[in-house]
Amino acid sequence: MVGFGGGVFMVPILIMFFQFPIELAIGTAMTALLPAALVSSIFNFREKSIDYVVASLLQFPAMVGTLIGAFLVAYMPVLQMQILFALFVLAVGIYMLITYKQEKMRKQGMMYRLNRMPTSFIRKNHPRHLAYRLNGSLMAFFGLLTGVIAGLFGIGGGFLQTPIMIRAFKIPSQIAISTSLFILVVTSLSGISSHYWLGHIDWTKSMPLMLAFAVGALLGKTLKGQNFPPTQQFSEKLIGVGLMLAGISVMVHIFLKYQF
Repeated sequence: MVGFGGGVFMVPILIMFFQFPIELAIGTAMTALLPAALVSSIFNFREKSIDYVVASLLQFPAMVGTLIGAFLVAYMPVLQMQILFALFVLAVGIYMLITYKQEKMRKQGMMYRLNRMPTSFIRKNHPRHLAYRLNGSLMAFFGLLTGVIAGLFGIGGGFLQTPIMIRAFKIPSQIAISTSLFILVVTSLSGISSHYWLGHIDWTKSMPLMLAFAVGALLGKTLKGQNFPPTQQFSEKLIGVGLMLAGISVMVHIFLKYQF
């Protein structure tokens, strides 16, 4: 419903309530993301709500950023930065909840000016009658940044990409959510490959969770499409709640990581 994938919430749950070792919990959560992202992306493909240009601008720099972040772990005070990052995510979630009712987009401020630099261009979604302006270099920078966060903190950066697309680039919420879930397909495939090679995946434990995530994706799509109209305000409210929960989950993940 909000394009986060759910991995940031699932890892602490598997460790606390099911006594998974942290490596196995991360690998299992990664496998669960793939069917959920695939199911959502199939529906979003049919609805023509995925922006593949935006996905490319975010994902490829993010892959480079993940390597940089993993390298920086040896040179930075990771624990302190993780705590600050979790508090930041929590604050952003509260901010989105407080400001989601503001319908007018301000035509001023630093992000408005940066998004109109020479590398900017207009994206049009003709089937959904939508248009929005992007700055390619700025979006690639944010992709790199989310990748560094993912590599440095050992958590997925996907839950940051949706609010960045909506608030920084004013991309309509449905396009941002659909694009984030499509990116998750690529991310989870590469993640599953690496964790399988490292021996962090037990398929007997992963299969039930993969099935549950797929059913959850179907349920979320049904609820969003029928009972809850996917308006911009409603989607931003859901994302704000999701970010608050993500901030709490990251704090729990930090505690569990350094306890275990």
